[in-house]
Amino acid sequence: MNDAGRVGPTGARSRQVLMLILVVGMSIAAYLAYNIWDRIQALDSAQQDHAEWVFTQIEIEFLKTDRALAEAQSATPEALDELRKRFDIFYSRVLLAERVRNNAEAKPQIRELRFLLDSFLPTIDGTDAELAAALGDIDGMLRAVEDIPREIALASIAIASEMSQNERHEIVRLIEVMAAIVLIVTLALVGAVYRLSRQASRLNSTSQMVEENHLRLATTLQASLDAIVVINAQGEIEDFNGSAEEIFGITHEAAKGSDYISLLIPPADRMAHRERLMKFRQTGETEVADKGRREFEMIDQDGRIFPVEMSVSQSPSAQGSLFIAYIRDITEKRLREAEIIAARDEALDAYQEKSRFFAMMSHEMRTPLNGVISALQLLLDDRLDDEQKRYLDAAMTSGEILLGHINDVLAIERSEAGTYEQVRQACDMTALMAGIINTMEPLAEAGGTRLHLDLTKLDDKSIVTDPRAIQQVLVNLLSNAIKFSPGGDVTLRGWFAKADAGEEFLLQVEDDGSGIPADDIDRIFEDFVSLDSRYERRTGGTGLGLGIVRRLVKRLGGEITCESTVGEGTSFTLRLPVELAVMVETCCDETTDVHNKRVEQAPAQRLNLLLVDDNEINRELIKAMLERIGHDVTLATGGREAIDIAEGATFDAILMDISMPEVNGIQATKAILSGSGPNHATPIIAVTAHAMPKEREEFSAAGMSGFLQKPLDMKVLRAELREVQVLTAMPEKALRKQAQSVPTPIQGKSAKRPLLNDQQMVDLIDLLGEEKLRERVQKLSDQVADDLPALMAADALPDLQARAHAMAGMCGMLGADRLHGLLKEIETACKTDKPEEARGLCNDLPDTWNATEAAMQAQVGP
Repeated sequence: MNDAGRVGPTGARSRQVLMLILVVGMSIAAYLAYNIWDRIQALDSAQQDHAEWVFTQIEIEFLKTDRALAEAQSATPEALDELRKRFDIFYSRVLLAERVRNNAEAKPQIRELRFLLDSFLPTIDGTDAELAAALGDIDGMLRAVEDIPREIALASIAIASEMSQNERHEIVRLIEVMAAIVLIVTLALVGAVYRLSRQASRLNSTSQMVEENHLRLATTLQASLDAIVVINAQGEIEDFNGSAEEIFGITHEAAKGSDYISLLIPPADRMAHRERLMKFRQTGETEVADKGRREFEMIDQDGRIFPVEMSVSQSPSAQGSLFIAYIRDITEKRLREAEIIAARDEALDAYQEKSRFFAMMSHEMRTPLNGVISALQLLLDDRLDDEQKRYLDAAMTSGEILLGHINDVLAIERSEAGTYEQVRQACDMTALMAGIINTMEPLAEAGGTRLHLDLTKLDDKSIVTDPRAIQQVLVNLLSNAIKFSPGGDVTLRGWFAKADAGEEFLLQVEDDGSGIPADDIDRIFEDFVSLDSRYERRTGGTGLGLGIVRRLVKRLGGEITCESTVGEGTSFTLRLPVELAVMVETCCDETTDVHNKRVEQAPAQRLNLLLVDDNEINRELIKAMLERIGHDVTLATGGREAIDIAEGATFDAILMDISMPEVNGIQATKAILSGSGPNHATPIIAVTAHAMPKEREEFSAAGMSGFLQKPLDMKVLRAELREVQVLTAMPEKALRKQAQSVPTPIQGKSAKRPLLNDQQMVDLIDLLGEEKLRERVQKLSDQVADDLPALMAADALPDLQARAHAMAGMCGMLGADRLHGLLKEIETACKTDKPEEARGLCNDLPDTWNATEAAMQAQVGP
């Protein structure tokens, strides 16, 4: 703040002292001036009636009286009258002298003279005879006092001289004092004038600044796009800017002094505004001022009610509180918001239509395509000659390519819809990579490409991840590398590396193909992008593969980069965050020749199967595939018929389609398993063209024990039925033990999980062998027997969380699906600080483990 605006207690005190000096000085000077004037007047008056003249007149009148006395000796009436006259004058002069001030020295003589004169007053006032008789006495009296008038006259001269001198000295002193006072007052006035001039200068400067600020403020208010209305505590409008005039259609002159409630507020809201204003007057509290932006409705001159956004500030003033309201018409904003909402709703509707379209296309396109591929698989046997096999292989390849394109489009739709769900589990990356290489070998051989697997840098570790997503990423990357490197080499390598946040796992797919131009590297991860090059023209594709890769990698929390040199080759590097698994053994389901091995070991047991599908072509093709494998098949055209058939006949397994009219596959499954018929414990396998993880959870919750995806592959179909054969071949004692060990249903999400992951168990048998897996199960049993009591007795949540985490890893590795899920729920409850929920879930652990242990022993033997 500048000096003009600085007002403090020191400045106020200095002004008060200065004003006091001026007032006191002026008062003293005025008093002295009056005193001097009075004394000067007194001096002037002495010239008229001076004591010296009075005393001299006594002497003169004495002499005249003495002469009149001499003449009165003749005793004539005239002479006597003259004597009386002169005596009276002489007597008056004595009286006058007696009243003169400062006559202290002559006062005794004057009193003596008057005493004598008083003694002759009766004589003087008597008759002429009396007066004439007393002339001698009068003469004697005069002779006795004849020296007194002379002495009085001489004394008066000295007194007058002294008095005159003293008076002059006093006047001089008073003048000197007054001069000093005047000087002081003059200096004070000069100081005051100087100070006032400075204050005037500052005041002028401040006034100019205030005026400029006022002009700027007025300009700002007038130029403001928002309406600004100033209202006093009585609700009267004090100011109304130009924008307010435009918004409300009311002039400044008409608005000023008007009641803002009656002028600007719609009738329905006026009572509420009046109550707020009354509350402010009574309590000084406001519900609107300084509360930020709020939305109201207001009314203009034409009666149009429109929405506004208003911010109110309270400002004190000499007349009381003022409310400054900043008002913005948000009619267009509301319209835009409504348009945006409408556009969003339309987009959501369109998106839902698109999703419904994809769902419909998924079913309507896959159904005939599955039929074609299944029919082609049925034609594959040794009776075909080489030319027929070549044509059949071409048809199979075309069908699989078309199915892959459909899957790519559906994968994009699932990713955009957010319906893709990860299934995280422990995974041996060595086995996964080896399985992918073996799977891609036929494609590489067809193009003359050599596949290499480099595991030299890979440690023997298992990580927790979504193996299905990694498999899809690697399949897409290897497919591209094989397509774009005909006759070349493609290498897949993996290794662990240190990262800022811990450890990460790297996968690299490297080829020696034609390479990608630097300008196109950023584009290759976009959807529907196919590079226009010689190398691209020889290959087909939708351009969706790398777009899907990008989405999957992002969902895994990793990143993917591409390095390429034209003419030398391309390298894709995938970086994934690592969560190490507890055990090394894996549950990956992609291994080399697993299904072939399973088929070779399958017992020659003929199964009685119920096939449920509403599509006649699918029914006939799947029936043919099942009969070729060597099983008996009963057909049902829908869910209702399947329920009826299952009530009257016993089956080893039921293959259930999901999408069917009237009663769908899930409803039919629940009805069969919950009924009292002979198939209430029969394995039911879902057979559908497409199912997301969430839908598969729904299948499991309904009681389905397996899943087959259309188009059916003969190897996969044999493998799934191999599991049914294993169950049907179990000793009756083991089955009873498993049935008796089923616990009371638990309350968490894991209640919907099966006891064992059957697919994982079969994979472990294929990978480790039954003997080694039996050892692993026994080791797990011993470990749980040692760890479970300590886990149940754990008091602190961190301890309980750590023990649950460790046990969950062990159980998950060996396919104990329900127990693994229950332990993960306990771990989550500990992390979210829910001790009661964690303790409640712990109570289900013993029964769940007993049932799991019995199921495992039934699978691999005690």
